[in-house]
Amino acid sequence: MKYVPSNDPVEQFTARYDRERSDLFGADTLSGPAFQGEEEFIRFADSDYQADRHWAFEIRPEECALIVVDLQQDFVKPGSPMFVPEAYRQIPRVKKLIEACREVGMPIFYTEHSIGSDTAADFYEYWNPIAEGALTEGAANTKVYEGLDPQPGERIIDVKHTYDSFAGTNLDYALRDAGVKTVIICGTMTNFCCDSTARTAYFLHYHVVFGDDVCASDNAIVHEGTVRTLRRGFARVMNHRQIIDALRNGDTLFQEARAAREASKQAAAVA
Repeated sequence: MKYVPSNDPVEQFTARYDRERSDLFGADTLSGPAFQGEEEFIRFADSDYQADRHWAFEIRPEECALIVVDLQQDFVKPGSPMFVPEAYRQIPRVKKLIEACREVGMPIFYTEHSIGSDTAADFYEYWNPIAEGALTEGAANTKVYEGLDPQPGERIIDVKHTYDSFAGTNLDYALRDAGVKTVIICGTMTNFCCDSTARTAYFLHYHVVFGDDVCASDNAIVHEGTVRTLRRGFARVMNHRQIIDALRNGDTLFQEARAAREASKQAAAVA
């Protein structure tokens, strides 16, 4: 693979896949309403990964729940073996989001990732800190970060042995029992547990809101790559201020985006 320091998506694409521009298909082979030929196709896709889908569904507080993914001692407390610095720095934003959810009466769920010797699968091979004792099932350092202070009635999903907050847990049962249709996701890490949880929520037919600035990773590039993929096909990607505003004041982003989308459809039909 060649490395080309470029912001041009076509140059990035050809370098990543070790292609020449002459290898790309022309308009006679690849065309669509938004592109003619593969170069335009690549540029269209690059733009589409950055296009918000706020028209997809409306955020209604009475149908929502907040899932706080793995903001626990081992990931958030400085000096811990799995410490994610950006997760620690985002705690004030997460707390504002939690308070807004409490204010409108939404259910809040916290997950705690832990590993036991009989639930480790390949975790010991991929993560040296876990093999050396981090995230050990039953240990105090797997508990929700002390700065978040879960309140009575806010459920803690404390049996979670993999990235996905739904796999082998009672989260889906509890969400459905609460009448939840839309999940709002924050936590760490963006590209592992938050991403896995968002995708499964989508597969289970929940609407998904992904908090771009309240989900943290250890690498900015993979954070952005994850967010782009979720935005294009899984979730409404919003920052914490936008989410809070939608909960408190109504989902104007949805209303505006849906109106613009309908107007665009009508204009296309006339044309």
